[in-house]
Amino acid sequence: MKTIKLFATAILITLGISSVKAQTTTTTASSSSSSSPEIEFGVKAGVSFSTLKTGLNAVTDKSGKTGFNVGVFARIGKDLFFQPELNYVSFSDNYKFNSTAFQAKFRQLNLPLMVGYKIVNTDELIFRVSAGPDLYYNLKKPIAPGGFKYKDLTAGGVVNAGVDIGSLTFDARYSLGLSKFNKDLGQKSNIFSLGVGFKFQ
Repeated sequence: MKTIKLFATAILITLGISSVKAQTTTTTASSSSSSSPEIEFGVKAGVSFSTLKTGLNAVTDKSGKTGFNVGVFARIGKDLFFQPELNYVSFSDNYKFNSTAFQAKFRQLNLPLMVGYKIVNTDELIFRVSAGPDLYYNLKKPIAPGGFKYKDLTAGGVVNAGVDIGSLTFDARYSLGLSKFNKDLGQKSNIFSLGVGFKFQ
């Protein structure tokens, strides 16, 4: 419930900032639009496909399950841009440890900080690519074998390819875990996600 309230608040703030931005742009366009950096805000949601990679022989029968993600983003810049996001991510993975089955369910806050470039940049159509560091924070401890614990905070890298058609955004993203979720099990996360969003112009 706290997570839902957090994201509802974030979305309301995004809507409010977008409204103020639109009013400010209208009233100041004749004097400052040419020198001000372009700023867009938006909301997004999608599906995630995850796997926990490990080289530990005792971990077998690994299989990921489809999850989901929802969040807000800002995009600052024109052709070259900076895109920070705040997302709620849910996914799970099944595996066996010493022949005992486990299902690790992850509920996380995700903070990607990407720098990107718009290969095509028109009013109606944008093709863009971006990459940057990726941080994940566990909101709830996943189940693990006795004596093994999942870390609260992990880091990785993310690459993203996207298309904007008017105000609609479409993204394909791969997040590669660089630090171990579980040091003893040697597990790192790899998440592929597809998303759709709406940006406020």
